[in-house]
Amino acid sequence: MTSPYDRLLAAGPTRVVSHEALAADATVVGLLRDGAEAPAAAAGEQVEVVLDTTPFYAESGGQEADAGRIVGAGLDLEVLDVQRPAKGLVVHTVRVVAGELSAGLAVRAEVDQEWRLGACQAHSATHILHAALRQVLGPTALQAGSYNKPGYLRLDFAWPEQLSPETRSEVEEVANLAVRADLPVRAFLTTLPEARELGALALFDETYDEQVRVVEIGGEWSRELCGGTHVAHSAQVGPLALTAEASVKAGQRRVEALVGRDYLTFVRRQRAVVDALTAQLRVPADEVPDRVLALADRLRSAEKELDRLRAEAVLAGAATLARGAADVGGVAVVAAEVPGVGGGDLRTLALDVRDRLGADRAGVVALIAVAEDKVSYVVTTTEQARRRGVSAGAVVRAMAGPVGGRGGGRDDMAQGGGTEPAGTAESLRLAERLIGEQVGA
Repeated sequence: MTSPYDRLLAAGPTRVVSHEALAADATVVGLLRDGAEAPAAAAGEQVEVVLDTTPFYAESGGQEADAGRIVGAGLDLEVLDVQRPAKGLVVHTVRVVAGELSAGLAVRAEVDQEWRLGACQAHSATHILHAALRQVLGPTALQAGSYNKPGYLRLDFAWPEQLSPETRSEVEEVANLAVRADLPVRAFLTTLPEARELGALALFDETYDEQVRVVEIGGEWSRELCGGTHVAHSAQVGPLALTAEASVKAGQRRVEALVGRDYLTFVRRQRAVVDALTAQLRVPADEVPDRVLALADRLRSAEKELDRLRAEAVLAGAATLARGAADVGGVAVVAAEVPGVGGGDLRTLALDVRDRLGADRAGVVALIAVAEDKVSYVVTTTEQARRRGVSAGAVVRAMAGPVGGRGGGRDDMAQGGGTEPAGTAESLRLAERLIGEQVGA
């Protein structure tokens, strides 16, 4: 079955001038709405348009499609996307801003110059970064995929381990030295065998025609098969900042970088952070890292001391709680709320209170606490209490309802958590009642 794209392609392949011009006069070959051919489109509609000639670069090779406008007599179209759904056919997704669009209209297609400049900077920077990685890491650091748009690029490459900060810095420096050297950028068509003879790099899972386009930066310094748009000299890329490095999968890493306006925005934000720190710490910018590290060490020490003091404060209350144990059918029961004690500290406190009750005594400790609107509760039992039939797990399950919680555990130790602090008193009441029932009191 013939698709709408095939029928539009029958009128002839799209003449693409994206490497030669940013604007071109064209004729509307046809348009589609929701995958079907349409006679016309009015203002506010989003449709796909095929022109006989286009200066727009269609998304491919990891490079995003161009942005821009298509205009005519009373007609204004905003270009949202450009794709190649069939070989030889370029389709523009547009929003009709003004006028009525129909086949046969004479129009002028205009690429957004700022967008194209940013796209060229990012794509050339991708090649430069690839060459820098291979120079620093070796020839096995081959590209495995890429994506670039104005101001931003990412590059996946073969490598078995994380790059050290020193290696990342070296890669960034090599890339920026290539930018500073203002290397010439040249693109030319040749046969695939000749490109291979020249040592041009390619993605091995890609399929290529017999005639291919080679892009060189500084001659053999970077030579790759590529259909994308590029700057004329490497200095036009501008400075490059390597901003991230991470694993994609086993044996493959990903780096991200910023160029152009996005690089300038990144630098301004970094400078704002440094300026704020220098003002707050009252030290010169070059002393900020050492001062921050020193403050971090002091903070860690203070946190350790705070943990120690909190643990001492928690355990200091254990004796008081043990002395206040109630007698329930011959079992010493401590059922109490201890405000502000976290889950881990609550468990520690419960165990300490149980030990203070004495191993030869039937004892049960049920503690509940609220911290940051979250409820924690712990129940622990002595061996003598378990012989009397007390189960910590059963007591915890009984406590869960009033505080909207869940929990469980063994006969000797159980714990849970809830979300309704208002139910703590009722939760403790149910715990005492169940303990009484378990021991027959």
